[in-house]
Amino acid sequence: MKLLMRDEAKGKEHTIFAALMVMLVIMVMLMASAIGVSGVTLRLDENAVDILDKQVENRARYIETQLQQAQDLTELSSFINDTARQMLDEGTISLDTLDSTGGESLPLLEAAAPRLLKALRAKQVSGVFLILNTHDFTDRTSGDRLPCVYLRDLDPEAASSADNSDVMFERAPAELVQAFGITTDKAWTPAQQYLEGEEDAFYVRPFQAAYESGEQTGAAADYGRWTTLPYTLLGDDREAIAYAQPLILDDGTVYGVLGIEMLESYMDTKLPWDELQNDNHGSYLLASTTSDLRGEELQIHVTANTGEQTAALQKEGWELTLHRAKGYWHYPSGGANQVASIRQISLYNRNAPFSGERRLLIGVVGRNDLFRFSQSVTNLVSFAILLTLGFGLGCAFFVSIGLAQPVAQLSKELADAQERHQAVPEFSRTGIRELDRLADAIVTLSTDNYKAAVAERSRIEHERDYDALTGLYSRQAFFRVCGELFEKPRMMRCAALMMTDLDNLKTINDTYGHDWGDIYLRKTAHSLQQGVPGGTVVARLSGDEFLLLFYGYETKEAVRKDIRKLEEGFARSSATLPDGKKLCIRMSGGVAWYPDDAADLDTLKRYADFAMYEVKHSTKGEVREFNMEHYRDGIYAMKQRSDFEILVRERQVDYYFQPIFSARDGHVAAYEALMRPRLPALSSPQRVMELASEMGRLYDIEKLTLFRACECYEALEAAGKVEPDALVFVNSIASVSLNDEDWAHFRAAHKAILSKLVVEITEEEEMDEQALERKRNATGAPAVFALDDYGSGYSNGSSLLTIAPRYVKVDIAIIRGIDADPDKQQFLKALIDYARPRGVQVLAEGVETMDDLRRVLEMGVDLLQGYCLARPAAEPLAIHEKAVRVIEEAARQRDA
Repeated sequence: MKLLMRDEAKGKEHTIFAALMVMLVIMVMLMASAIGVSGVTLRLDENAVDILDKQVENRARYIETQLQQAQDLTELSSFINDTARQMLDEGTISLDTLDSTGGESLPLLEAAAPRLLKALRAKQVSGVFLILNTHDFTDRTSGDRLPCVYLRDLDPEAASSADNSDVMFERAPAELVQAFGITTDKAWTPAQQYLEGEEDAFYVRPFQAAYESGEQTGAAADYGRWTTLPYTLLGDDREAIAYAQPLILDDGTVYGVLGIEMLESYMDTKLPWDELQNDNHGSYLLASTTSDLRGEELQIHVTANTGEQTAALQKEGWELTLHRAKGYWHYPSGGANQVASIRQISLYNRNAPFSGERRLLIGVVGRNDLFRFSQSVTNLVSFAILLTLGFGLGCAFFVSIGLAQPVAQLSKELADAQERHQAVPEFSRTGIRELDRLADAIVTLSTDNYKAAVAERSRIEHERDYDALTGLYSRQAFFRVCGELFEKPRMMRCAALMMTDLDNLKTINDTYGHDWGDIYLRKTAHSLQQGVPGGTVVARLSGDEFLLLFYGYETKEAVRKDIRKLEEGFARSSATLPDGKKLCIRMSGGVAWYPDDAADLDTLKRYADFAMYEVKHSTKGEVREFNMEHYRDGIYAMKQRSDFEILVRERQVDYYFQPIFSARDGHVAAYEALMRPRLPALSSPQRVMELASEMGRLYDIEKLTLFRACECYEALEAAGKVEPDALVFVNSIASVSLNDEDWAHFRAAHKAILSKLVVEITEEEEMDEQALERKRNATGAPAVFALDDYGSGYSNGSSLLTIAPRYVKVDIAIIRGIDADPDKQQFLKALIDYARPRGVQVLAEGVETMDDLRRVLEMGVDLLQGYCLARPAAEPLAIHEKAVRVIEEAARQRDA
């Protein structure tokens, strides 16, 4: 006995310990939630971004100053223009031959060369160039040579050499090279060669922009342009960026290009990427874009870069797409997310031809590197929470030991009373007030209450397990009983699953009414029970479908014999109709064998269903065994696809309408159109959608739904079957929109309904924002959207922001059982709090019980829809009286 008590005490100790642990976990969760709500890590991340922004801003100001000073060529340009004008007046040079390489341009190049060298020294750039041209580049041919002086200094910041030994000619006539005594570089040529495809070359675009302006030509600096991509001179492998502006005489004649160059290696010294992070992580990008910096996406071309991103940029072809989120720009690279800080560099006048090419300095740091401190803080907090949890665990253990013994004593005495079948148990005092009160409450329980509970449970189990109309097993009971049998192969031995479908039920229902159809179903059930051996499991699956499991046979032939007896019994059975005629009970059936066809119930049912539908679509009125070869040939699947084509081509769908009621007074606010296919093999709208997706026919279903639903609704409206002021919700696929022609046809055909139409976005496919935008504007006025199934699948907070709906339909999975689920209530409350100030109405969809109805009314939803109010029907039904009373009671409580 003492050993038993010790075991019981140990069990209660575990229970109490578990309860204390739950409380401890809740406390820890509240602690973690408080830390999360405080946003400590978020603010740390924001500080990291701010520091990065400030660093990039400072560097951008420095680069902007350097580039503006470098591109200021006013003095040099004026000197060359004055010299050219003087030589033209004196006849030393001629505009007709200035851009030839026969020596005609040499006087001007010789006069300009010293000033070019002086500018190279003064501006601390790596290169300076002068290229002469007086003709339209579009008329140039590949290989044309242009007079040019191109000087380069590989180390601009080093002290200048008195003999110019640190300077090299990249391009210059031989006579000029000899006269100046400056060495030539490895890729030196006497002239700049124009090649085919160089329409975007560093010297072509500025010249061409000024040349094509004609008499409208303005100041030369207005046509200045920095290259958007690095370039190399022919025969050289050193990349550079350049600024070039046209040379324009006072009469508007454009006769060449003047500019400066900065080697990529030199730009690297101007962009010290290691300053971005203390641990030397990051990159600087000098880039250009034509995108709007206020948008959410930015396309950039990288002109120069330093740091860790070089290899990744080469892989991307020096082009990147940046996205804005959480207040900062980012892009993926090398499997990691990169955070980018962007600052615009002002280099052009506002209305200059190239002002649309915005220059940017971008500082890039890996997200993990940038936010490493906040991650460390998070890890530290997590450790503290775990430490708290461990300490609480020890405390809970010792407390549970102190409470376990009295609980074990009470439990043992109750168990002893149950063993003795004692009607009123007797308990000793534990000294704990709550336990003693519990013992007193148990003693007061009466035997009558116990018997009443047993009787109620038996009634519920019977209603659960048996079909109310036929008295046969229900679907759930059939699968439960068969599942137990399938776990006992020795008991199953040779077995067959038979699925049947009545051939005449629809005719009886349509001709004599559903009451006579019910009589026909009960007669069928009676024939099934009388025609099969004892022990056969018989159930009504749904409607006019039945399932039978024959089991425990030695051979298939024995099963076939009993099935033939069943068929013969049906042939002799008949039902007397209201007009006195007798109608034979006729069924079509399919049989699948255990274990030959399959050893599990789901597969056998699928095979029997396939065999039955083979009969239904051929001879009818017979039972056919499953044929695996037919099944593998996909007859059933092909039939479904064939029926899908018929459904689309012949518009074989009707629409039922389920009312949507106002939560304030219960009036009909709208109706939802629900698809009802007419074809037996495609009775499920869900299957129709699956086939449409598989066959690439979502557009056809979108068009069919929109037109057919509106046709059915307008017919009801003309017959006075719907409320005149009610809206109509029509389901629409999120990723599909009609083309302009079909939208125009729809507006013309259903003009009267456009003002009532609510486009209900369903998300069988992932959302297409372009398709949503077309729908929003296609009806001639901004469309009213409803977001369906909110709280499940694709329908989430992101969808709510993207769609901007007028109505949000809360998914049935949230509404079902909401009366007893605080989490679901919290979800709905959060949605209502978000929606109400924004003018969005919340619709509770799938309200199936009065308890759920009361709860959603109490929480303040705007609209109601569900079976406990009104089911879908070809002609919409009125609201259920019980639901009306619940809504009225809620209104009285609200107004009190």
